[in-house]
Amino acid sequence: MFDFMEQRPSAIPIVVLDTETTGLNPALGHRVVEIGAVRLEDGKTVAEFSQLIYPDRLMDAKASAVNGISDADLRGQPRFAEIAPELLRLLDGAMLVAHNAVFDAGFIGQELFISGYAPDPALQQPVLPNPWLCTLTLARNFFYFGSNSLGNIARTLGVRMGQAHRALADVYMTAEIFTRMTRELAHKYDLHTVGDLLHAQDGAIYTPPPPQLFLPPVIQEALRNGRNLHILYITPQHGESRRTITPLYPTETNGVGYLVAYCHLRREQRTFRLDRIFSAELG
Repeated sequence: MFDFMEQRPSAIPIVVLDTETTGLNPALGHRVVEIGAVRLEDGKTVAEFSQLIYPDRLMDAKASAVNGISDADLRGQPRFAEIAPELLRLLDGAMLVAHNAVFDAGFIGQELFISGYAPDPALQQPVLPNPWLCTLTLARNFFYFGSNSLGNIARTLGVRMGQAHRALADVYMTAEIFTRMTRELAHKYDLHTVGDLLHAQDGAIYTPPPPQLFLPPVIQEALRNGRNLHILYITPQHGESRRTITPLYPTETNGVGYLVAYCHLRREQRTFRLDRIFSAELG
């Protein structure tokens, strides 16, 4: 499906992609709120995607301050599952390019998992099979920009800048930066093919595989059928707390399992460590 390692980047489909999110860590319940993407074939834009997304949670204040997206902006927007088919058609058969690709790949993989697109967890395959190339990694490995932020690289290279930290504007900056970087890498370092570039960033980046977690049967039942749980939750800081929650999806980071759920006490989405749920009963 992706037999293009010996091809030059200009000879294959490339989708340059950027996400804006409610926060920094998808494993702790943060979600995508905007996706921008352009598909390039023969170096020309053949398709474009730009969409705000309702994340089923509130924006973090720090994230909103960076990207300028408010909760009001997201009301009435489609959920990720609704836009996923169109997005996947755009990505079909393409190499993906992003600035800080690990970040975007993690969020896109998580959203696809939540939306039911994950492969069999036992296979430990990525949620999305496309390889990702990262302009941030290439900048760190081969260039000297001082700051490797997207805006600073664009200014240094004389790339036209749009509205910073909005997905589609960042995509067009990244696309032009990618074009200039690959030209320079071919000239200075003989990095001509897709395989050369992926090797230069120490291998392809992929969306992470779905979490492989042991979930007690009562939590599995609640997830499967949208049931509430009455839990006894214990933390070192606050001791015992009894909550009623509606589980949404499991996650994992740094070897720790979490349950993202709607907390009826706090009236908002919260993230609970699985090893701190002392008991759980169906509500």
